[in-house]
Order: sequence, then structure tokens, then C-alpha cells
Amino acid sequence: MRFFLPVFTLLLFVFVAGCSGLAPAPDLGPGAQNVTYSGTIPCADCRSQQMTVTLFADRTFRLKRTYAGLRTGGSKTVYDLGRWSRKGGRLALDNGERWPVQFRYVSGDEIRLLDQRGNEIVSKLDYSLRRSPVVDMLSVPMSMRGRFIARSGVYSFTECKTGKTYPLVFERPNPAVERQYLTLRPAPGKPLMATLKGRIAVRRGRKGGGASEHVIVQSFGRFLPGVSCAEPLQPAARLSGTHWRPIAIAGFAGSPQGERKGPHIVLSARDGGVKGFTGCNSLMGLYASDRSTISFSMLSTTRMACSGVSGDVERAFLGALKKAAAWKISGRTLELFDAAHRPVMRLEAK
Repeated sequence: MRFFLPVFTLLLFVFVAGCSGLAPAPDLGPGAQNVTYSGTIPCADCRSQQMTVTLFADRTFRLKRTYAGLRTGGSKTVYDLGRWSRKGGRLALDNGERWPVQFRYVSGDEIRLLDQRGNEIVSKLDYSLRRSPVVDMLSVPMSMRGRFIARSGVYSFTECKTGKTYPLVFERPNPAVERQYLTLRPAPGKPLMATLKGRIAVRRGRKGGGASEHVIVQSFGRFLPGVSCAEPLQPAARLSGTHWRPIAIAGFAGSPQGERKGPHIVLSARDGGVKGFTGCNSLMGLYASDRSTISFSMLSTTRMACSGVSGDVERAFLGALKKAAAWKISGRTLELFDAAHRPVMRLEAK
């Protein structure tokens, strides 16, 4: 009995240590589990930086940085995500920026931050993050950009930085998002770039089955027609001072650009004027708008005779402008709606 108790105690200690994560971490190869590293490291512009990074077995990561004691006062927390890779003793977190965050892989229990170019930081200070006994999923609100698809009220979202596709659900139902998608999508079932703020969390699907990671939307940003993950995010175009050319007109089956020089309009905020081209004639007039409504008046054109496709484009273009009662800009796309909020024309910033 005296022999049994020490052996049992030793075995129990080894078992608990392994379960608590005190044993060396797996090398995140096939069948590996998720691993979190965290620590407080020096900061050039603040008192200290608390960093937490979770490496997922699917080669994605999530990162949290809390900057304490900023020179401007207070603290700030930022989150990021992306894909990680390891080559030899170097671990790189690629978040789509020019310089990935890099670490030297010391062991399964420790990684050490490198400088921006991946070189060792020559310092006696501690730049190491150590493995946490508990995996932190970092299921917190993050700004995301990705490809959005809606099919019969079911949404999916392919996040740009990780390339992963998630089922997407809204904390608060927002039918307007699907209506905008159906209006702006390039073709049925095709993805449309969108921005949003949400968190990645495990939950069951709508029709039961196993649990999986979902993107839970807290606030929807905007759609970005004509933009891909490879392109940098551009600011939304302005209503006035932008060269707008139609790309779709309700009830008009052909191309709005016609056979000759394509139609366009430019709105002037200074004098409320409208100038442009109908596809056949020069266009002049006035407009009035506020944050969501718009109206065009006193539209006139030069008197060149328009036949064939050019005449059809001119009539459709002018008809849509006369019906316009509301507007909305998503990225580089301007949508015009009638008084019943039905789309009458879609234009893009040239």
C-alpha cells in the first residue's frame, strides 16, 4: 500500500499536467489541436503590449493586441485574423498587410516576436509569448471583408484574409441586406463583396446537425460591387462631383452604353446642376437631394436626332432619371429608386 500511493500520485500528476497543457504543444501538423500563446511584451509607443494569438489547426489565426499606457492616454485593443505558416523555426501570421507578424518558433511552449522584417530583436527585454493552458477562441467582434451570397434567406460569407467560408447569421434580422444583394449581385447565385462587423463563434446550423463556426453579424457595413478580395478597400464614391455611368436600367434589356459614347451624368453640389450625355445628346438640368432622397428637374438635351440603339438608350436613361426619388451609394455603385423604392437605375463611378 505504501508503494501504491506514491506511484498513483505520480501518475495522477502526469495525467493532470498533460490535460492542462503543461506538456509540449503539438507541432500543429495533421490531427493537431488549436493552440493559444499570450504574454506581455515591450511596446515602442506605449507602456506595454498584451498580445494573444491563437493558431488554429486549419492554418488560420486570430490575434488580439491591447496597448496599455499610450502616449496619447488610455489604452487601445485591436483584433486581426488571417492565415499562418511555419518554415523551419519561423512562424508568420499573414493578415494581408505588407509585413506579416513574425515569430521565432522556440518550442511548442514558446514563440518569440521578431521585428517587422523577420529579424531577431536585439534586446534583453522579454519578447516571448508562452502557451496558454486554455485555448482562447477570440470570439470577439472584428471588422471583416469578404464575399457574401444569399440563397432563399440562407447566407454564406467567405472572409478575405483567411479564405474560409462560414454560414452567416444576423444578431438582429435585416431583410434590407438581402434586398440590396439581389439588386447589386452580378448574376443569380454570384458572390458580392461586403464589409461587416461580426464575431466567429461555434453554433448549430438552422436545420440541426453538428455545430460549426458561423460569422455572427453585429453590424452590416456595405456592399462593394466590382471589388474583389485582391483589391484594397476604396472609400465610397461621392454623389456629387463623380462621373456616373449607367450599368443597368430597369425595363431596358440591352447595354446602357449603346453603340457610341456611353451616357453619363455629373452632379454639382455647388449649384445643383446636372451635366452629362444621354448616349446621343448632351444633357443639362437641375437636381435636389438630401441623405436619401433625390429628384431631377428641368432636364433638357440638344436636339440631335437619335435612331436605333442610341435612341432607345436615351429614352431609357432620361426615363429613369425622371422617376428617381431615392438614392444609395455602396462603394463605387449608385442606386436610384422610384417613389415606391423600386430600383430604376444602377450606375458606377468611372
